[in-house]
Amino acid sequence: MVRIIKQKGALVLAFLFLFLAAAPRVVHGAAAIDTERTCSVLIELDGTYEELSNLMVPVALYRVAEVKVDGTYQALPEFEALEESLLSVNDLTNADTWLMMAAKATEIVETTVTPVTETMTLENGKGNINGLKTGMYLILAQTVESVEYAYSFTPYLLALPGNHYYDTGDDTWQYDMTIGLKPQQDNRLGRLIIEKTLTSYNATLGGASFIFQVEAVRDGEKVYSNVVSLVFDGPGTKSIELEGLPAGATVTVKEVYTGASYQAVTSPVQTTVIVADSMEGAPASVSFENTYDEHLRGGTSVVNRFIHNEDGSFDWEQE
Repeated sequence: MVRIIKQKGALVLAFLFLFLAAAPRVVHGAAAIDTERTCSVLIELDGTYEELSNLMVPVALYRVAEVKVDGTYQALPEFEALEESLLSVNDLTNADTWLMMAAKATEIVETTVTPVTETMTLENGKGNINGLKTGMYLILAQTVESVEYAYSFTPYLLALPGNHYYDTGDDTWQYDMTIGLKPQQDNRLGRLIIEKTLTSYNATLGGASFIFQVEAVRDGEKVYSNVVSLVFDGPGTKSIELEGLPAGATVTVKEVYTGASYQAVTSPVQTTVIVADSMEGAPASVSFENTYDEHLRGGTSVVNRFIHNEDGSFDWEQE
């Protein structure tokens, strides 16, 4: 039975909340914008994942548009494809629109040669940058990885200056902004190679089958369960590779059937730790050895695989 349990990342609702909190809501403040004044931004991680505060997160800022004294925006030449959307920005612009604009700005950055306005690195979960011109900025935080997880961040747009009218009713322009950065956590995945060596073989008995039970546990939770087999028609070495196992998981492989008339030479139970595919030491592996025990006992094996369908039903296949 194959069962993989993946850690779920942030929900779409959480991303929308990010935009509701960080996107520029109001473009008409109580007073004219001082377009000659410099701005600053403090970016902080939201603290959901403790280990992320120990990682360095590179962040790139792209100035997408300049802002006029009345709070309206004009796209810079590299982002002229956003001009029509920027002209319609007002205090009623919803999160979906900001999300769409940020996605379009990101596409421009990724498909053209667009100079980075400023860069910063978040250390200990925060980073600050000063001396920014007024305008609208695309915030792109780079995906970072730990041993077990990958952390990605939704790109978003930030207005400098901004205000807190939506939350507090205060439409005073703020030239020094603090924003939260919400990550999405995804499992890093690795592979497991199970190697079997059959040192001697009795052709009279026909094919020799060997079955392995594979269980993976991480943080006290079973994250993978499977049964696999290897079939030999002569002496030699064969292997099977299992993909998509969560990195950092401790895997126990037990040889539950050693084949009729064949005995185990190595321990029937072996353990290893899954290493992410891109890391040194990947993939993890275990090896077993068997030999003919000089007894004439015929036998065969059947492995049933149960498949959990999206509608909740089960199918099974046999090999």
